[in-house]
Amino acid sequence: MNLDYLFSKVSVKALFLLKPILLMLVSLNVYALPKSITIFEYHQFPPMVVSKEKGIGLSYGFARYLTAKSKGEYSFKVKTLSMQALQDHLIGEQTAMVVFVSPVWFDDVGMKKYLWTDVVLTLKDQLVSKKDKPFSFQEAGSFKGKVIGGIKGYTYPVFDSMVSQRQAIRLDFNSDLESLKALKSNGNLDAVIVNEGPLKFYSQILGIEQDIFIASQPLGVYPVRVLLTKDLPSVHKFLQNTLSDMEKDDAWLNLKALYLP
Repeated sequence: MNLDYLFSKVSVKALFLLKPILLMLVSLNVYALPKSITIFEYHQFPPMVVSKEKGIGLSYGFARYLTAKSKGEYSFKVKTLSMQALQDHLIGEQTAMVVFVSPVWFDDVGMKKYLWTDVVLTLKDQLVSKKDKPFSFQEAGSFKGKVIGGIKGYTYPVFDSMVSQRQAIRLDFNSDLESLKALKSNGNLDAVIVNEGPLKFYSQILGIEQDIFIASQPLGVYPVRVLLTKDLPSVHKFLQNTLSDMEKDDAWLNLKALYLP
């Protein structure tokens, strides 16, 4: 008797009988895998992105937080890109999730073009001056005769109105770090406008925490949300449910405290 031939016959029969079970196990394994969701992040500076290589920053922490809260349903990963690349991606009607943004920035004030979550954070633009030459802001007239630094491409309605009337001078810088360096070295600058997140990091890096004065009234306060394209309704529902209790969650509160003032 040919044992090899007999074994092959038995093996084929056994595999045939096991086929439904194997298919079921493969199916269960597929369904057990979390759905991968890419978070597009164009804010490539602190606190949103501190280190791309090490995955450090508020956006990376938020991605890990959401992954944990989904309990295996989703896996959120951050991908950094330029604002222009993000705009091109959205124009191409490709799937996207963008965190910590405002409908105003994406020409969607009515929140009809995309899915938007409830407010996640409220961010502030702070007026920063030297402690030995403090500058406080109460109204537009406070800027009269002042030289103020801002970020190229950004708009500051109250201050810009004074600039357009030639009652104040605006100097543009490429980043918050560059503007803070200029404040430190340029005696002609009365103040610079810096977002509160970068301010916390860069003032530490430059060693100027004790040398700066932060006006009690911020120049701008704006709530930010999560943008999702309309092909992600289930993710939107998950985010809305998560946000409803997030401000009571120590994990989220500790994450915010780590990166924001």
